Amino acid sequence: MSESPLVLPRRLAIRILHAAQTAQPGSIRGVVTARAGQPSGLRVGSDAPGADETVWAALWSCPQTEAVPSAGELVPGQLSLIVSLNTKGVLEMRAWQRQGETASERVLQIRD
Repeated sequence: MSESPLVLPRRLAIRILHAAQTAQPGSIRGVVTARAGQPSGLRVGSDAPGADETVWAALWSCPQTEAVPSAGELVPGQLSLIVSLNTKGVLEMRAWQRQGETASERVLQIRD
């Protein structure tokens, strides 16, 4: 059985990509927060989710490598978004979850 695609609002995706791009040559770490189960916010660094928010996904950027983690970089059961800046002219954001000892990619869709 195939999992349904993950949906990220376009404005939030742009905020995530912008934060990763402006942090260069460094990287970012943070979380994507959710309200009522839907991704809604970005917390970079040690900012904790607000009282009415939950963690939707862990987030980090890779300034010089692909957006492909090892299974050891992923927390079991937690969604992770990774932004790669190692592309020419295009930023890349991919979603991953750990399944056993394997990093499995999830389909990520950006919608208005």
